[in-house]
Amino acid sequence: MFVKAHLSFELEGNTLEFVHQNLAPSGVSGLPWAPLSPLKHFGKKVLIHVRLATPEPQAFKIHGTIFREQTQFSASMGIRFDNNAPLMELIRNQARKFGFMPTEYMRKYPRLPADPDIPTFPLMAMVSSPAADAQGPTPQQTILFHVSNLSPNGILIFTENQLSIGYQPGERVQIILDPRGWFPVSIKIAALICRVTDEQHPKTGNLIRSLGIKFLKVDDEQRDAFLDLLRDILERLKIRIQV
Repeated sequence: MFVKAHLSFELEGNTLEFVHQNLAPSGVSGLPWAPLSPLKHFGKKVLIHVRLATPEPQAFKIHGTIFREQTQFSASMGIRFDNNAPLMELIRNQARKFGFMPTEYMRKYPRLPADPDIPTFPLMAMVSSPAADAQGPTPQQTILFHVSNLSPNGILIFTENQLSIGYQPGERVQIILDPRGWFPVSIKIAALICRVTDEQHPKTGNLIRSLGIKFLKVDDEQRDAFLDLLRDILERLKIRIQV
């Protein structure tokens, strides 16, 4: 859930103001870069002035880090808030009362957050470029990603492997979901990279690259197995909710 907010910060002599932005407890995305640069200012720390545009207006300051995101057709800036429990809870409370979900975030199927307590939930995915002329690593190279969430239509994955910098929006890739628990099948999926997000690890400074991926085709012989996997995950989630 999001709430509308006005934000501003200063960086290297530039004062930037953004009005009526969609604010989440974790931060904000979709901001224009100008006059900043995605190369020069990526990873910079900023102090953000926030004013919530809700019937119960609140104003506060919070530290954050600039990250970058891009699709095949656009590039934008985001700010990830530093961990500040009281302020993040304030935003959550405002979102519960006055929040909304933008249409661009509405999906046909909800994405299920990765959960190590569900024994069959795949926590790792192997990604490779299927074509010799792909922009990413060569077809022989496979990069291991952590899974953030999963749905029948797509997946969000991330890695600190710097070879992943070669993957770009609009590129087709092959994904293999690493099986866990009693589920023995490695699911192979043809997919399309729709969104790339780069953040900087707060302690190591490593680049963390996340790929938002749309599934294009599951191998015919594995489609039933993939659906069985999703059903098992959903059933375990239902049991947990009922308990």
